[in-house]
Amino acid sequence: MPAVKVSVFFGGLPTKNDEDVLKKNCPHIVVGTPGRILSLAKSKALNLRYVKHFIIDECDKVLESIDMRRDVQEIFKMT
Repeated sequence: MPAVKVSVFFGGLPTKNDEDVLKKNCPHIVVGTPGRILSLAKSKALNLRYVKHFIIDECDKVLESIDMRRDVQEIFKMT
């Protein structure tokens, strides 16, 4: 599927870089940490309105952390 665009987002790098990637590439699939995805969604750089699938890898580990659980819940509400 050569026409499918995928982008990965995680903390530790400036959010501006991720915002530029979203504007230029307009990915079909987005992979990222809950904190970075939430940050991009709150800044309106990432529109979650048309999300069809919301997948959490290692859900048990992610939901152990109160902060990550809160982020995941907030992201889910935005979809």
